[in-house]
Amino acid sequence: MSNSRYSKEFTASPIPAGPQLEYISYSKFEDDWNSQLHSHPFMEVALVVGGEGSLLLESNEYPVTTGNLILIPPNKLHTEFSSPSNALEYYILGVRNFSFQEGEAQGSSIESHPVLPLGELVTQIEPVFTEMFHEMKLHRSGHEMMVQSLLLRLAVLLTRRTDLKASFDSTEEMRRGCAIVKEYIDSHYADKITLDDLARISCISKFHLIHEFSRYVGKPPIAYQLKRRIQESKYLLESTDSSIADISCTLGFSSISHFSQRFKLEEGCSPLKYRKRVAQGR
Repeated sequence: MSNSRYSKEFTASPIPAGPQLEYISYSKFEDDWNSQLHSHPFMEVALVVGGEGSLLLESNEYPVTTGNLILIPPNKLHTEFSSPSNALEYYILGVRNFSFQEGEAQGSSIESHPVLPLGELVTQIEPVFTEMFHEMKLHRSGHEMMVQSLLLRLAVLLTRRTDLKASFDSTEEMRRGCAIVKEYIDSHYADKITLDDLARISCISKFHLIHEFSRYVGKPPIAYQLKRRIQESKYLLESTDSSIADISCTLGFSSISHFSQRFKLEEGCSPLKYRKRVAQGR
């Protein structure tokens, strides 16, 4: 995968209440592409400038193609997949104090509609991304203010031509201890993990860890670990020929029956029925 990334070297935004760019990257699919679920404590905005593929956001998958804008909310697990025959190519930026919501006509969060077809608007949006990329690459005098103005221009273009509403409120970030726990679970979801383990690595009492983690992630740590296991099991059922027993063992379930019971509670069907349903849909 070809990838160029430029990160900020300044500590504060020239406009204190405005959006703050963390990085901007350009990526294109190559043979070493590694699609792995991950999250960030700030919003990501991606512009697809070539190819096609899909976005996996939490448990939902969305097709993406050239001319699409992708809006990824903070702290949401996501990854991108490329079509092997039509390489995905995109710019992506991470921004603090920056978010979008759909207008009153839809009345819902952008989380339910993360992919936006830009149509003719792409001719105005793409130059914003490319100029921002070059400003961060060259680091010329005043690049911080130029990047700030480009972020505001992006917000104005989208709010004028779509039903999106931009917000520059300070993004509430996950406490450091909770972020450590989430990252640990994302990397060790197949291992046996206890609340005592998580309390120790986060330096937070078990009571407060459950409260804070549920506040930021939406469920307690052990329930989140189970969710991650089920997410990974769906991927293995869809993309491999591994047996139900092997998948159950690989993901750390105590038995096939335990795996099947938990999977059915989450997905409404057994792992085997899920695999057959996916195969029939291809």
